[in-house]
Amino acid sequence: MTGDAGLTNNPDIDYSTTPVTLTMSTFTVAAGAEVYYCQNFANPWGKQVDIKTYDLNMGPGSHHMFAFYASGATNGALAQCPSGGLTFGAFTFTAGSPKLTETYPQSVGATIPSGTGFQLMVHYLNTTSAPITSSVKLTMYIAKAGVVTNHAGVLYLNQISMTVPANCTSGCQSTQSYTLTQDVNLLSSASHMHKYGTNFVATTSTGVTLTQTTQWDEPTATVFSPPLKLSSGTSITWTCTDTNPTSSTLTFGESAQTNVMCISVSIFYPVTDVTNPVIASQH
Repeated sequence: MTGDAGLTNNPDIDYSTTPVTLTMSTFTVAAGAEVYYCQNFANPWGKQVDIKTYDLNMGPGSHHMFAFYASGATNGALAQCPSGGLTFGAFTFTAGSPKLTETYPQSVGATIPSGTGFQLMVHYLNTTSAPITSSVKLTMYIAKAGVVTNHAGVLYLNQISMTVPANCTSGCQSTQSYTLTQDVNLLSSASHMHKYGTNFVATTSTGVTLTQTTQWDEPTATVFSPPLKLSSGTSITWTCTDTNPTSSTLTFGESAQTNVMCISVSIFYPVTDVTNPVIASQH
């Protein structure tokens, strides 16, 4: 599902249409600061299209990004996100690493409805002692007409009520399960944690480990080729282990430095509603 091959020789891609690159305005992050920026973009094709490949390039300091659907969006200026790092909505693409190329398998694509644009949302964290200037570019290659028959979506499983007790230096677990309400074909599975996270694991009730990592920042996704088929009724359990050396309880929140998160993100097909391609728990 990932890799550069989709950029040059994919039989599903319409190479007669120039790839579109959405470029956020350049911004500066002060030393030790965290920022959450959003910018809106109109539908660059003026019609419904199917994305075959996303190619992301973020500058230094990035923690994660989303490409949210934005109905009726017009091109706008860079601004602070309306709900900070907790800004959320139906989305078509997300990444926890600064560079990611995501290509869907044959006949699969992510649909952008007619009249729907994008809101790009980025979370940046500057852990250095000097300001950094950064930027974000998302390039999209669309499919030929009629070749996409399976529409991709995102399985987004969150734990918004999680806490980590004070002085939990040996590690405390936070776990939750979600039961699928439809059959899915998983293309990839990844994690999202903040700096106190020391381990993440997601498993199914059928005994499959979807992904496991000790990396809280820029974790590597697990790619399934061929896609992993999971039937309706299958449960997914995702667990984070966090340490807390502070004297205060850590709570779910936007800051990668002072809050905790435990999120399982999987790409799947097919979606039943291309205007809202997210299956979500506690988003």
